[in-house]
Amino acid sequence: MTLLLKGKAWAEFKRWCGVRQLSPLPAHPWTLAAYARWCEPKQTFADIDLSLKSIARQHLLAGLAVPNRHPTVKNTLRLIEVRCANRHNNAALFDGDDFLKTTPPQAKLVQEPEPDSGPAKTRKTALTMRSAPRLVRRR
Repeated sequence: MTLLLKGKAWAEFKRWCGVRQLSPLPAHPWTLAAYARWCEPKQTFADIDLSLKSIARQHLLAGLAVPNRHPTVKNTLRLIEVRCANRHNNAALFDGDDFLKTTPPQAKLVQEPEPDSGPAKTRKTALTMRSAPRLVRRR
C-alpha cells in the first residue's frame, strides 16, 4: 500500500469518526471494529485490513497503543474474512429473469352505473351516509 493510499485511509477514518463524534486518535477498539463493519459492504477484506493497518501506523507514529491487537478487533476481522469468503455461496432470493419474464396482469375496467338524478335517491343517499351511526331509533 503506497503512502498516498495509507493517508487516504487515515483521512477517511478521521472523517468517519468526526461524523459520529468519536475520537480517531487514540481510537477505542470498539471504534475500529465498528469502522471495519461499516467498510464491509463497500470494500474487500484485503482493503479493510490495509485500512486498519494504516490506522495502526498512525497510532504507532503518535506513540500510542495499537488498537488492532484487541480481541474485539481481531474477532471482527475474522468475522468479516469469513463473510467475504462465503459471499459467493449466498444465493439471491430471486432471479433477475423472474421479474423480466412475467407481464403484469391487465387491469379490468369496471363500469359504474350512471347515477340517477332523482330527488328521492339523493335524500336516501344522504341519510345513509351519516358520519356517526344512529344508536337509538324513534318509532
